[in-house]
Amino acid sequence: MLLPDSCSLHQFVVKLLMRKRRPFEIAHSASGVAGLHLALAAGLGLSCLNASAIGPGVAPLDAPSQRRLGLPALPEAEFFLLPAKRGEPDFIAAARGALAEQFG
Repeated sequence: MLLPDSCSLHQFVVKLLMRKRRPFEIAHSASGVAGLHLALAAGLGLSCLNASAIGPGVAPLDAPSQRRLGLPALPEAEFFLLPAKRGEPDFIAAARGALAEQFG
């Protein structure tokens, strides 16, 4: 189960599984994270989410299960808030400020 193919995480996972020659099937494509959370919480399959996006009723796959299922290890990810660009719209600056405040 993944987000739509326009999602960079979807693209990363598909490329990784193909590179590792690990057969897979996308049984569900959720239009957003909330839909993916519901499908995961219902036990409909596995997915790949950033650790910060794992919702209630969902747990990370432990290493022994990951190995048993033949799934490749995933890298750690870091997110950065880019500095303002000259002339950017006010709503972008406001969004940057809200994110900076939220994540401190």
